Amino acid sequence: MSPCFKRKVHYQAAAKPLQSLGSGNEAEGFGDPGSQDVVSMADSTITVEDIEGELFRIERIRDILVRRESELRYMMDDIQLCKEITRLKQELQKLVSVPDKEKSKEDREKEEELLQQINKLVETRDFLVEDVEFERLREES
Repeated sequence: MSPCFKRKVHYQAAAKPLQSLGSGNEAEGFGDPGSQDVVSMADSTITVEDIEGELFRIERIRDILVRRESELRYMMDDIQLCKEITRLKQELQKLVSVPDKEKSKEDREKEEELLQQINKLVETRDFLVEDVEFERLREES
């Protein structure tokens, strides 16, 4: 169980509603509506409207937290993509700084491979940015 849902309940307080249902013998008193009172688990001062209001507030908070989690995940993905793009660009810059006459076939292939990787990561990041914008517009409407 999540720590958010734990609460201390004294044994006597928990047993009180159970005691009001009877001793546990067959269906004692269930046929006669006046024979027993049903005791609610809720605090007697809380109303149905209070409970509904609290549930509504919790639902709104949950929605806000889900949106924030999504935003943070997008940010984390963006940071990782930018770091990788930067690393690849630095590696490419080292290869590009070598004069063409001194480059081996492997160097040229590595340059091409780095360019393709960078392009792929840039496309991925563009998709991520579009997705973030789509989510933002959807929330506004």
